[in-house]
Amino acid sequence: MNIQELVEKYKSDRNTHMKSTYNETQLRNDFIDPFLKCLGWDVDNDKGKTHFLRDVIQEEYIEVEDEDTKKNPDYTLRINGSRKLFVEVKKPSVKILSSAKAAFQTRRYGWSANLGISILTNFEHLIIYDCRHKPDSSDNEHIARYKVFSYEDYEQAIDEINSLISYDAANSGILDGMFNVDEREGETFDEYFLQQIEGWREKLAASAIRNNTELNEEDINYIIQRLLNRIIFLRICEDRTIEKYETIKSVKNYDELKELFHKSDKKFNSGLFDFIEDALSLEVNIDSDVLIDIFNELYFPQSPYDFSVVDPTILSQIYERFLGRKITIDAGRTFNIMEAPEVSASAGVVPTPKMIVEQVVKDTLSPLVEGKNFNELSQLRIADICCGSGTFLISAFDFLLEKKLVKIIEEGIEDPNLVYNVDGVGLTFTLRGKRDILENNLYGVDINPYAAEVTEFSLLLKLLEGENEATINNFIHQHSGKILPNLKSNIKSGNSLVDSKFFNFMPAALEDDKILFAVKPFDWNEEFNDIMASGGFDAIIGNPPYVRIQNMQKYSPHEIKYYQSTDSQYTVAKKATIDKYFVFIQRAIHLLNPTGILGYIVPHKFFLTTGGKELRSFITENHQISKIIHFGVTQVFPERSTYTAILILQANRMDEFEFKKVSKISAESLSSNADTRKYKTDKYNADPWVFLSPETEDIFDRFKGEEYERLGDITDITVGLQTSADKIYIFAPEEENESTFAFTYKGQKYEVEKEICKPAIYDLSFSSFESIEGNAQMIFPYKIASDEVRLIDEETMERDYPLTWKYLSDNKVVLEKRSLQGSTPKWYQFGRSQSLVKFHNAEKLVWSVLATRSPYVLDTNNLLFTGGGNGPYYGLLNKSNYSLLYFLGILSHPVIENMVKAGASEFMGSYYSHGKQFIEKLPVKKIDFSNEDELEKYNKVVKIVRNLINTTSQAKAEKNSSRKKVLDRKLGTLFNQLIKVINDLYQINDEEFATVMNDEMLTGMTGDE
Repeated sequence: MNIQELVEKYKSDRNTHMKSTYNETQLRNDFIDPFLKCLGWDVDNDKGKTHFLRDVIQEEYIEVEDEDTKKNPDYTLRINGSRKLFVEVKKPSVKILSSAKAAFQTRRYGWSANLGISILTNFEHLIIYDCRHKPDSSDNEHIARYKVFSYEDYEQAIDEINSLISYDAANSGILDGMFNVDEREGETFDEYFLQQIEGWREKLAASAIRNNTELNEEDINYIIQRLLNRIIFLRICEDRTIEKYETIKSVKNYDELKELFHKSDKKFNSGLFDFIEDALSLEVNIDSDVLIDIFNELYFPQSPYDFSVVDPTILSQIYERFLGRKITIDAGRTFNIMEAPEVSASAGVVPTPKMIVEQVVKDTLSPLVEGKNFNELSQLRIADICCGSGTFLISAFDFLLEKKLVKIIEEGIEDPNLVYNVDGVGLTFTLRGKRDILENNLYGVDINPYAAEVTEFSLLLKLLEGENEATINNFIHQHSGKILPNLKSNIKSGNSLVDSKFFNFMPAALEDDKILFAVKPFDWNEEFNDIMASGGFDAIIGNPPYVRIQNMQKYSPHEIKYYQSTDSQYTVAKKATIDKYFVFIQRAIHLLNPTGILGYIVPHKFFLTTGGKELRSFITENHQISKIIHFGVTQVFPERSTYTAILILQANRMDEFEFKKVSKISAESLSSNADTRKYKTDKYNADPWVFLSPETEDIFDRFKGEEYERLGDITDITVGLQTSADKIYIFAPEEENESTFAFTYKGQKYEVEKEICKPAIYDLSFSSFESIEGNAQMIFPYKIASDEVRLIDEETMERDYPLTWKYLSDNKVVLEKRSLQGSTPKWYQFGRSQSLVKFHNAEKLVWSVLATRSPYVLDTNNLLFTGGGNGPYYGLLNKSNYSLLYFLGILSHPVIENMVKAGASEFMGSYYSHGKQFIEKLPVKKIDFSNEDELEKYNKVVKIVRNLINTTSQAKAEKNSSRKKVLDRKLGTLFNQLIKVINDLYQINDEEFATVMNDEMLTGMTGDE
């Protein structure tokens, strides 16, 4: 039935449909189900998906007096098991256009589930609500109303409706893009709830510290974390009807709360409410008014939440951010809540988006489950060794539930302890069946003990998802036992990267508790003896922390020394510039069994950079790349500039592996195989991992022949000067006279002597073939004679350059804080001695390190610049018989430029790096100057480049627009001539040129470390 037929059917008997006796069930069967089918939703599950993955979940309709008290939305529309929008249905006699209660209910569902939109409909009307606005019980029905359609509009507006709420809109990412939950006018559920629990932590801390003077900082953090976990757990159980509604709200003081926890322990037996290991919570005293305030904020109308629809993954991610801060207490018992040092070192906590988590889990576990029967699936051991709040383990739980259910159906297993039939849903797992996965399949470790606590909390909440009072009572009746498992043997706290060998490296840790508690050694062979004795884990998943080793110096210097010692055997950690995730990858691989698979999301810059060589070597020598999903410059983490890839590694060797580049994150783009390529395993080793089409790769490989030499072998590609205080040494003159420059620094006007300054470029953008002039001056406290440089001594500085000496002296405090080279460094010298002489009376090529196209220019003005690594500039000095103009022509050629792109990491804004490691290997065609043909082509390149430089300068200065157009056309002609002559030199035909220029792996690529 199409939309037109559906509307005609409704019109034909509208009077009957509008009667109060025509109920919601009839409406859903007659109109809403067919309407959703018209939009591409598989309402009847014709594709035969298990209930974990089916597109549409329908709630059973129960007639009640106040239908607004129903706990769940009528329809949940999903993509690959992930909720995308809710549909709340009222019968046609309900006037939803003027119902503030129905609007609030619909918005509350969507907001609590962190969805972009939800739908309220009685078929008479269809209302789309923007759920990115926090709902308030006082809101009228017009608040956050995005769009209203009447049934009379459906046929004409079907394209617009499809673009908003169809299956294709949700699957392609269009829906997420239009209603981006990270872009809200109001507060998101996670932001609001995070603020609340942080506020509760502060209130509880004030009360606990005031009333319990014997408690230390760690005790306070531990007690409050457990207290919040218990309260929130029980409150969620209330909305899921597992506990009686408003049980917590009825509690009047801490003694009553402890009694409630005692009862909960008898019922759940999970360790969550256990006071045997948590005697502190029995002894502490918390003010009653503080508790009552918190409880009131958990209920309507103060609370906008509907915890029945809150996704455990979202809750886990909220907690992950919550754990990034902790309570600190000073000697006077004053407390603060501050970011943990390890969190500061990694620039804060940013949880991994659920869609990415699910993709990592799917790509890691799918090869493992293939071909296995139910019993074999039950034996899998999956770990997250930096589990945080448990997000990846929650997703692994979902994945295993679905795969095990498929095997139960295939194998015809009939075990009432595992599964039972639900009307309208089919087979589903019992609580016992779900418990088996938590107890036997999933493991986690985190150095933060509160994170381990939250992981347990998150997994237990996930276990109870879909349960209610009836299923819980049935479980208790059948098993005469407690509801929840104790996960202390599965989820543990300790340092995944440091084991008992640390005590060989630093025996003092056995005597010094400060070192011991900072490092927290964790021995895998002892903690998971059975698993390690049988070879290790089948899979390790997660998102390891991204922390530069030098940033760890602030909070864990002993740990860094251990990584880099021979005791640790971390071969990837020997360089000073590595990242902590390097070590996590090596540790994870060592913890896997001989057929194990590792799935991480990590920064992809190690694929290419010099600092990543040891890690590339370790991976390719000890494991096998199975799959890479490369996100390029697409940002996976909101409000972060982190360039990442999903990296799947396995033990079993293969001839090829899969690679896919994703520029838009959606369910469709992640699951599609359309853009997946295969690459030969044996081509990837310690060298940079470059991914090109085979045709482009063949062309580039041809340039490695004897008739070419590497640019870095015949030139000096060099960094700029390194002052370590550019803003002090480099300035833009505001005024000048015969002997001095004047400028303003930090609000104060200064003069410095011209004689001690040299022209420089600073924060200057330019394009190929431009003629550059200095836009700044650099204070250069050195003398150069006979290609040797010496620092001007203090006496001479003060005598001959008094103005400069005063200016530098005014900034002495800042300059003294720099790390300076030399045995007896002077406070006013540059931070490093690189390139102090190189640019003296020497022509050179100069370029911006980060650029969107070929950025090279010829400098004939002895300009100074700073740079190296990420920039801002690099330079090239000649060591050959070739002209710099020859090099400039080659570097400006599009194919050569694409070779740079191919070897560089990526940055936002289409920028890519032109750092030394990407330039020095570029091929230069050797010229036999005795060969007239080669000499002619060489001279032609030099001539064209010189003409391009002159014409570019002429065009830039030309103010007459018509003359400028003529010059621009001339530049186009010259550049085409340059391409043609270099094509001839490098033997690149038109087809090959087009192949390189259209290679989708290079199109739109951008930049480096």
